[in-house]
Amino acid sequence: MPTPHPSNALSNHSIAAPAMIRRRPSSPAPATPLEDDDLLEEILLRLPPHPSSLLRASAVCARWRRLLSDRRFLLRFVKHHRKPPLLGCFSGVGCRDTVFNPTLPAPDRIPAARFPAPRPPSSHEHWDLVGCRHGLAVILNPQRKEVILWHPLTGHQRRVPYPPWFTGHRTSHEHHASVLCAAAAAAGEEDGHVHGECHLHPFKLAFVSCKLIEPAELCACLYLSESAAWGDMITTPTTSSIYNGMPSVMAGNALCWLLRGGNILKFDLESQSLGVIVRPADAHVNGGDTFWTWQVIRTEDGGLGLAVLSKPQLSIQLWERKRSCSAGVVGWEPQRTIRLNKLFPSTVLKDVIQKFPGMKLACITEVVMVGYDEDANVIVLATYIGDFTLRLDQLRLTRFTRRYDRDFKTFYPYSSFYTTVTSS
Repeated sequence: MPTPHPSNALSNHSIAAPAMIRRRPSSPAPATPLEDDDLLEEILLRLPPHPSSLLRASAVCARWRRLLSDRRFLLRFVKHHRKPPLLGCFSGVGCRDTVFNPTLPAPDRIPAARFPAPRPPSSHEHWDLVGCRHGLAVILNPQRKEVILWHPLTGHQRRVPYPPWFTGHRTSHEHHASVLCAAAAAAGEEDGHVHGECHLHPFKLAFVSCKLIEPAELCACLYLSESAAWGDMITTPTTSSIYNGMPSVMAGNALCWLLRGGNILKFDLESQSLGVIVRPADAHVNGGDTFWTWQVIRTEDGGLGLAVLSKPQLSIQLWERKRSCSAGVVGWEPQRTIRLNKLFPSTVLKDVIQKFPGMKLACITEVVMVGYDEDANVIVLATYIGDFTLRLDQLRLTRFTRRYDRDFKTFYPYSSFYTTVTSS
């Protein structure tokens, strides 16, 4: 047999080499946290619940935008944070004059035009905004004898006729109404339910009426959206009426309205009872006793409290309704006094001095309480130099509107998760 030519042997060896040498397949590089959708979702879930957070994150790329606009993620985001931010306050007399006043600074400031209040279809109708809670606003239409529930984020409305006892022409009655989410009691904290995300269902609607002619009395009844029916009417005698401009405050299982003179109407939703709580006897009211002197508040543990304004000292006394350990009697106990003149920001004081030199800050001594947000524990104050939010837990005073005149009106704080993201 002929001997292979050396060059042929080398050639054969070279051809066989790939089959003889085995290389390990290279393993793919591990995915970074931002490339893993599950890990990325957990990171984005912890963005602050500010209106700009999801909007700015969604502008990063199409993948982030897809994840952030997913309904499942938005529900998780809301349940993770639970407490919605205070976006601003509605103010005005009647819905034709109602405007939204943003309270957050840029970039979280919501434009006022984003929440246009619904208008009556006719100039003969006068709609009154009377409160906001759990993402909904309550509007009374006395001409058509109906309550309008409005969801500012979506613009959706739900209309509920007045209780049958008040559908007639009763000019001797003053009416008020409050809404709250009905899922709270049934769900419990462990369920993870967040108020405001259920929009217009299920809900409870409390309707209160004050009979002005003798014998004067307060009436209340409760509407359940699940049964679409009003409950029984409950009454209690009274010597004062509800001020329509002040919304209710939820304390425990009760809705509480401020009565003229500082007393409080309490509607216990669990026991279906109605009663009047007399204001603290030792509350020091100086400088005039008006409805802007008193403000029903909610205490840190969810109980009933009362803020009392003393104008000459420019201070607010905080009271709490408690049961005495020794006597076992429920009564008012003083908690603390807030000195407002020490809380005005230096930038505001500088602005006042420049605008009104030589007035020694006299223009800020006229302070009234014109609103309250029970979830954020914020009192809204009106002054001659603008409107302020006072956070009771942090004792922080922040101006959100600026003016230099006396234009006091009621503010209805609106809290909600603003989870809008870009769509392209």
